[in-house]
Amino acid sequence: MIVKPTQPNEGPKKPVDNGLSLGQAFSLAWEMGYTMAIPLVVLALAGRLLDKHYQTSPTFLLIGIAISIIVSSILVGKKAISIISKVTDKPDPSAKDGNNH
Repeated sequence: MIVKPTQPNEGPKKPVDNGLSLGQAFSLAWEMGYTMAIPLVVLALAGRLLDKHYQTSPTFLLIGIAISIIVSSILVGKKAISIISKVTDKPDPSAKDGNNH
């Protein structure tokens, strides 16, 4: 018979509270969605219009999509850093508070 050693403080694990309500989580998901969608739509349409004008289909469309992926990644990354810093109570490195020490 195998006996597992027990730890004295071992008990049921408590759920982690990150401070977000369900509404805030949906709001955040919605914001992330349009942060990715708007650059894609705008740059893809711009690329399509340039392709029609210069008759180079699909060159500018693909360039627009590639640029939108880069832009969306940067925007989502900045937003994620901001959210993580709020949850962990660390100051956001990208936020400017006006203090120059």
